[in-house]
Amino acid sequence: MGYSEEQVLEENNPHVCYPTRHLYRYLLLFVISFICFGTYFTYDEIASVQMLLQEDFDITASQYGLLYSLYSIPNILLVFLGGVLGDKLGLRLAGLIFVSLSFAGSIIVALSPFLIHSIGRKGAYIILASGRFIFGMGAESLNVTQSAMIARWFFDTKDMAMAFGIVLSMSRLGDFLALNLGGKIALLHTGLNYRLTLIVGACLCGLSFFCVFIYSVLDKLAERMIYRPPLPKETINFKAVKHFDPRFWLISSTIVIYYSAVMPFVAIGAQFTSYTWPNKYSSNFITPTPVIILSSMILSPILGKFLDTVGKRPYFVVIGCLAIVPAYFLLAFTDLIPYISAVIIGISFSLVPSALWPSIPLIIPEASTGTAYGLMTSIQNFGLALVNFLVNLIIQYQGYRWAMVFFACIACVGLLLGELLIIFDYNLGKQLCKTKSPIRRIDEKI
Repeated sequence: MGYSEEQVLEENNPHVCYPTRHLYRYLLLFVISFICFGTYFTYDEIASVQMLLQEDFDITASQYGLLYSLYSIPNILLVFLGGVLGDKLGLRLAGLIFVSLSFAGSIIVALSPFLIHSIGRKGAYIILASGRFIFGMGAESLNVTQSAMIARWFFDTKDMAMAFGIVLSMSRLGDFLALNLGGKIALLHTGLNYRLTLIVGACLCGLSFFCVFIYSVLDKLAERMIYRPPLPKETINFKAVKHFDPRFWLISSTIVIYYSAVMPFVAIGAQFTSYTWPNKYSSNFITPTPVIILSSMILSPILGKFLDTVGKRPYFVVIGCLAIVPAYFLLAFTDLIPYISAVIIGISFSLVPSALWPSIPLIIPEASTGTAYGLMTSIQNFGLALVNFLVNLIIQYQGYRWAMVFFACIACVGLLLGELLIIFDYNLGKQLCKTKSPIRRIDEKI
């Protein structure tokens, strides 16, 4: 049996901190996992202080909603361009650019309340909105770059899905802390009030900047120590995506459908619970939203490692989509406590992303991984924007019950796409069904 160059280098360099050894990889994983922790917190920091924010800036609910739209709508396109730039400029430089935009935007957001007395509420709101826009320009593309970093360092290991699961868990932890502790942070200082929450968000984005810098140093050091050239930087060629593996388009379609069946429900979980059980469940801590997020945080690394071991990724996508169908019907047509459905959705929300996101490096050339993740996230953002609009219309005219039925129907579409993915993967070599160890990347030239 032949040995790779890295294996020979590892044999000749027994130092535990050598880049080809596990310790170095997992040090990088620790750093990478915190890259989007701060941006996830900052994204939802305004949700926990919504009433205070609206009162201080004297803005309506629609103006508050615009703060989320300014983040989301541009990223339907920008995140794809961010993925392309990641492949063109390299992950280190692209990561530093995107995290700098996120950090700058979070600082502008944190400073905006202090400008109310000098430039007025309207002027300060414009500054706040501009900060959210700048923050969004970097945050989503940074998320794509983070995925490409994991693919770069864990593709040739048996722990890639677990690594993705750990990163997902840390990102969702940032989101969970923002939603559940953001309001409590505001109470720590009566003078600063909600401004303290925004300052904490900016500080955590500073942590993200620091982590990208440390990753860049470690990644560059590894290149020099093992004499490995940097990834080839492709010319910007948008037509190249037409030649992506057909399974990429099925995975992207499944991602957008599945996330559309879960994420909008997470967003309306508190309102749904208070409307359906007004007397029994009034606290935000016992609504489905934190249960789903906590379940996925805990289970994502565990199920990721499980998938690395057993393979069969498309089959588990089908199982995950199938599981949430009865969960939504339970919410729609029974009076059972929402915890049961929330735990089922949380398990599914750990399983399906842990199966789909790590599948991209297995079917896309390494130099195009950033572009692939960017395009997939762009499609996801477009689908989520559309479904969120439709869900609000259904709630307005038909009520929450039919919104739950709508989510179940979307999950059924995801189930069908998962079946198609099984068929396509069977005909194209079953790469997505194999365990990690025997898989080799497809590096056909595009």
